[in-house]
Order: sequence, then C-alpha cells, then structure tokens
Amino acid sequence: MTAVVRLRNVLIPTQSRRAARAGVALLTFSKPLPLACHRLLDLAVGVAGPRILPGARFDWSPPEVLDQVTEVVGPVDGMAVYERPQASRSGLAAVLLRAGRPVAFLKLRYDSDALERERVALGAFGNGRSTGFRVPRQLGHGENWILLEAMPPRPTRPWRHPPIDTITAEITDRLATVLPRPPGVADHWAPMHGDLTAWNLRAAGRQRWLIDWEDVAWAPPGADRVYYAATMGAVFGVRTGGADPEAVQFWLDRVSARAGTDHDAALNARLISTLHAMREWDSGGETGAPF
Repeated sequence: MTAVVRLRNVLIPTQSRRAARAGVALLTFSKPLPLACHRLLDLAVGVAGPRILPGARFDWSPPEVLDQVTEVVGPVDGMAVYERPQASRSGLAAVLLRAGRPVAFLKLRYDSDALERERVALGAFGNGRSTGFRVPRQLGHGENWILLEAMPPRPTRPWRHPPIDTITAEITDRLATVLPRPPGVADHWAPMHGDLTAWNLRAAGRQRWLIDWEDVAWAPPGADRVYYAATMGAVFGVRTGGADPEAVQFWLDRVSARAGTDHDAALNARLISTLHAMREWDSGGETGAPF
C-alpha cells in the first residue's frame, strides 16, 4: 500500500517531501500561468512537505507487475502514479521511488502493441541520446509493461522554439533503421514520432527530452511537423508555417476518428479546426484568425 493524494490525474505519495515532489513533477502543464503555479507548488511542498497538498489521503495498491519490475530495479518503497485521463487509452504510468528518489519510470499498458512500438523506437537511440535531445533509456520490459529511465524529479516546461525540422529529420533517420514498413505503405512515406507536441517535447533544466513514443508509425512526409504545428495552433494560437496537404489530410482523418466524448474531445475539435485552416492557408485562401 502507498499513501497518496490525488491532484488531477496524478497520485502523489505523501511519505516524504522528496517523494511528494517527485509526484508533483508528474503534473504536466504547457501554458505560462499553470507553469508558474506548478513551480510554486513544487517549492511549497519542498518547504512545508506533503501536508500542504489539497485533497483527501487514501491508500493505493500498486499493480501486480511490480513484483516483476523490482527484479530489474531492486526494491522500491513508493510510487507516484499518472493515470491516463482518456477513457479510450487505458493504462497508467508511475515513477518508482526508493527513499523518495526516482529509480525508474514504469509504463503499464493493456495494448501490448503500443509498448512494442515504443520499445522498438527507443532502441534506435542506443543510450538514450541523439544529436539534440534525450529519450528515456530502456531498463527492461515484460508482456504489458516497459521500464524506462526516469526524468529528473522537477517540474518541466515545453521546449521553447525547438528546431522542429532538425528533430523530425533525426526521428525519420533513426526510425527508418528499426521500424518495419507495413505492407501497402506508400513508397514516399516515412517514419514519424506520432505525438510530437509541446507536452512531449520537454525542458528539464538544461536537458531537452522527447518522450512518449507509443504512436510511432509510417506517415506522409512532414506528418510530425504538421501535428506539432496543429497542436501549437490549437493550444497556443501560434501559427508555425505551411504544411504538406497530404500530411494535413492524414491528421484530419486520424483526429476525426478519435472518440468524440473522450477527455480530449475539446482539444480534438480545435485540432480539426486548425488543420482545416492550415489546408486553406497552404492553398492560398484566407484562414481567418491566425493560429
């Protein structure tokens, strides 16, 4: 059993300040005001301890796979848990703690294909490093779990002004060596990260990380760049440039197929609107308000 308090979809352990700060770090924000509040919460927990966290305390039982996982990383005495808010995307993630310090990041998924995609993708980066960013190193895996290097236990922020063309070129080059090409995929399609967004391109101090590789796939050239631009438009109202029409249509089809009642329904509606605007702008039409 682990004593926790719930903040949004994160279960924060309460046995120590260090453990609680590791849980607070799992909260993910991208806009300026929430980012500032996140930092203040982290500092407050560091000074006053977990007793200042709002919400009722309760005991949480770790998943059964923890026994398998500890065979890889050794004993742990706490967990900070991230529950996926989307009903259509089952599973959870957890930072495994020893004396309040992160020892690994556990992903538990009922869709084993997603974990296999991530495992294959991360394998293309060897020791977890690329030319301009880091990815989590793999520590072990099982039938429905993967164990990764934990990020530093501090609040992260979106990577400001990432070199998207450089990043996407490296993703394509790396994944092309390990990602099998499915039958029927067009010859000109290339590998993509599949979820290249501000909430997956994170800055932790001086480190720059690209995380969450479960959606790697083959797609039209420029698909990652288009999705990054679309999410920046939908969330921040930022227009980042033109887009290949085939890649825009690829994402219109994908986003339109997502569940309309899920946690991300409002975001998906904004994404669809932004993608339509990108297509009109690329064809020389008026886009209305800039995105």
